Amino acid sequence: MNTRRARRRLGRLDRDLLAAAARHRSPVTDRVMMAASESANRSMLWLGISAVLTATGRRRPRSAAASGMLGIGIAATLVNGPLKFAWQRERPPVVLGAGREPLLPLPRTFSFPSGHSASAAAFATGATAAFPALGPVVVPAAGAVAYSRVHTGVHYPSDVAVGVTFGVVSGLIGARIVRRMRERSVHRIDGPDLGLELPRSIVLVTADGAGSADDLVPAREVLEAGGFTVDEVVAVEDAGKLGDRLREGGDLPLVVAAGGDGTVCAAVNAVRGSDALLAIIPLGTSNDVARSLGIPPDGREAAAVLAGEHRVCAVDAGQVRIGDREQIFLNAATSGLNVAFAEQATDSGLRGRFGGLTYPIAAARALRDYEPFDCELEYDGRRERMSAVHLSVSNAPVFGGLLGMRVPGASMIDGRLDVIAAERLSPARLVLAVVDTLVGRHRPVHRVHAMKVDRLRVSSSSSDQELALDGEILGTLPAEFDVLPGSVRVVVPPLPRVAR
Repeated sequence: MNTRRARRRLGRLDRDLLAAAARHRSPVTDRVMMAASESANRSMLWLGISAVLTATGRRRPRSAAASGMLGIGIAATLVNGPLKFAWQRERPPVVLGAGREPLLPLPRTFSFPSGHSASAAAFATGATAAFPALGPVVVPAAGAVAYSRVHTGVHYPSDVAVGVTFGVVSGLIGARIVRRMRERSVHRIDGPDLGLELPRSIVLVTADGAGSADDLVPAREVLEAGGFTVDEVVAVEDAGKLGDRLREGGDLPLVVAAGGDGTVCAAVNAVRGSDALLAIIPLGTSNDVARSLGIPPDGREAAAVLAGEHRVCAVDAGQVRIGDREQIFLNAATSGLNVAFAEQATDSGLRGRFGGLTYPIAAARALRDYEPFDCELEYDGRRERMSAVHLSVSNAPVFGGLLGMRVPGASMIDGRLDVIAAERLSPARLVLAVVDTLVGRHRPVHRVHAMKVDRLRVSSSSSDQELALDGEILGTLPAEFDVLPGSVRVVVPPLPRVAR
């Protein structure tokens, strides 16, 4: 009896609040609330904000976009499916309090809970959890969308309240999943600590086009607060001159690569043949080398590693020779589809138009236009011929961003190179490979050849088949690869302490 009475009272309160909202309408608030409600149809408002966040090319805004959209996916699946059909509540009446009518057409779906409110709260919660600075923008926007559903007369207040509750929970879950995916993508180097002291003077090797270049300023502040002095800033294109100076000896600075994988490659070639130590502040888009070394993806956090507890480890480098050119690398040399993608992704016109969305657009264009190439692999006394769409020779266990295919057991201290050669895959097998990567499995995929080698020679019947090193075109095949064990000394975070 008490439960029935409570439900009647709640129902009466619901109707009274709905009528009160209708009585307090005005021409201005009506237009604003109708616009807010309609902007969130099919989550278009949140998709637009996500596109802007992604276009910044910076890690935290991209994480916020991913967390918010994943939260929407969780909330929409739950609210617009089982919950609405389980409750089956009818929409508010077509005549509200004070003879007012709904301002928008009543949807044909059930009323409880509010899907618009759930999606709005899910996006705002997920995005804010990943990037708190967004809170003052997205939280009021989500609140306006939620209230608009009552103001326009298409939902009861309880529909909105419950929808917001489910949205908040979904947003927190989405943010946690994205955070765990990023944490899982970071590899730890378990090599011995060389016990070397870091020089207090720093030479920064930078690239203006790095995805999160604006994060360099707060990273420098952390370094300077930690007792380091930035004596020189060297552009990537001048890293060769820096290498000549380092090999002359004397008091060597700490060389800090502040940028993406291309910047790291330039800095590695600068320190080769010298006693200089290398540190990395990841400011790029994928930052595969940094994640392979366990370096935090945030610039300030990476700088704090140098200023606080750290280790110096010797890691392997790959070496590639094309004609009379020779370079070393920590990440990967690629040919085929990845080169086609790199050419699109580094196109200044495309970057200027699409910003952080350049990568998916470049990938779509490369997949649409690319054709396989004939190649021959010679390694360990074997020779294999195939028609490949992708070839990568990698030294890093993390390669190709969050969705990269990797060789199981890959390590930067095992004295071997990791090779992936992929023939043309059917869409189904491509989806299978991506799903396996997302869930952390590395099952063999038919027509994808993964191997570990000491040496490799790659040739092609095509005279213009290009090879790229960390996204920059190095030359055309043939090419020879070797591994240089323990040839680069790099600063990495300490290993996690094991509880006893």
